[in-house]
Amino acid sequence: MTREPARTAAVFTPAVDQATAGYRLPLDQLVPAAGRAGFPVLEVPAFALAHYHSRHGHTGLVRLLARHRLRVGQLSCGTGTPADLTVPPDRWPQTLQAWQRSCRLAVAVGCPRLSVFVPRTATAGGSMVAARLGGLATVASGHGLRVNAEIHSPALLEEAVRIWRTVGCANAGLLVDVAALALAGFDPVEYIACLPRGAVGWVHLADLAEPAPEKDRPARVLPGQGRLPLADALDALAAGGYTGPVAAEVPRPEPYTADTAAYLTRAAAALTSGPLARFFAPAGDR
Repeated sequence: MTREPARTAAVFTPAVDQATAGYRLPLDQLVPAAGRAGFPVLEVPAFALAHYHSRHGHTGLVRLLARHRLRVGQLSCGTGTPADLTVPPDRWPQTLQAWQRSCRLAVAVGCPRLSVFVPRTATAGGSMVAARLGGLATVASGHGLRVNAEIHSPALLEEAVRIWRTVGCANAGLLVDVAALALAGFDPVEYIACLPRGAVGWVHLADLAEPAPEKDRPARVLPGQGRLPLADALDALAAGGYTGPVAAEVPRPEPYTADTAAYLTRAAAALTSGPLARFFAPAGDR
């Protein structure tokens, strides 16, 4: 069946996940490059922000962001600090301690959200994930913060709405990764359309190339360069009431070259000057 595209008004703010520039690119290189590219919002790993903060202090970090007219929209805590939601029980107390530190860091830079991760290979059950997410949400709430769960496990994506409802915290949400949904075997548009209003707390956007015959998983590519119905997915998000940032997340492999700024400029253009531009507010309205 052919979907009739809706004419959604501009509702999203363009953002970029650090992985698009290089997951371990130093913050003092990432921030200027993202600023020149025109992104107003960054998603960065907690460990990257903590490292810069420890070396340059609070004032140095705030000045770096202000100089390039950027704000941190979300701290990602999936593979850095803390570990994912499905770590073994003996590591969970360390995760809670790290979570407290990440919450304090988010408050220090005016970042309203943090994310946690559930990997594609996770074998934990939905009840455990809900209990742990609820615990993190309670801590985050004490700091005035939100937490979003990025679930990649196909089995747990099936349970994502139940997990979110079980948590039942106003400051807990789901991180929708459009490419991850497709890689897990879901139709991203239909999946998003079935999410309850208020469930979505953050969005990752990437396209998928056609899979090469010798590879199991197609590569992520910039939005508009692949085969996913991204406009329909964004329409579904808007129809469900989501109006927050949409972050380009197209992981860039090491070694990083000198073209970071040019690559981020292409990533920004994929959101704001191509077929998806109608979804994104002009710079003066963000």
